[in-house]
Amino acid sequence: MSPKKKSESQAKSASQPAAPAPKAKPAISKPDAMSSETFEFLAAIDEAKRQLMLAHLDLGQVLDVLISLGYGLPNKRSKKTQLTELQASLETYKTKHQRLFPNWSEVFTVARETGFVRAA
Repeated sequence: MSPKKKSESQAKSASQPAAPAPKAKPAISKPDAMSSETFEFLAAIDEAKRQLMLAHLDLGQVLDVLISLGYGLPNKRSKKTQLTELQASLETYKTKHQRLFPNWSEVFTVARETGFVRAA
C-alpha cells in the first residue's frame, strides 16, 4: 500500500464517529426474579388497564395505581407535586438509560428511587 493510500484510509477511520454506547437492558422482566412489591404493582397496572379498557396508562393513572397500593412521597405532598416529581425522575431515567419506553418494573423502580414509600 502506498503511503498516500494508507494516510487516506487512516483519515477515514479517524473521521468516523465513535460507536454509540450500548443501550441499557430493561430492568427485571421475569416474574420469578421480581420482588413481591413489583409483582403486586404489575398486577395492579394490569387490573387498572382492564377496568379503564385502555392499552396504555398515562403517568397520572400510574400514580393513581401507586396511591391505591398505599405508596406516596413522604410529608403528605399533593398529588400534583408527586406527579411532577415522578415525571421528572422518569425523564431523567429515560435519558440516562436511553430508554424511550421503560417497562412497568422500571417505572416502579424509578418511583421507589424517587422516594415513594408504602404507608405503614
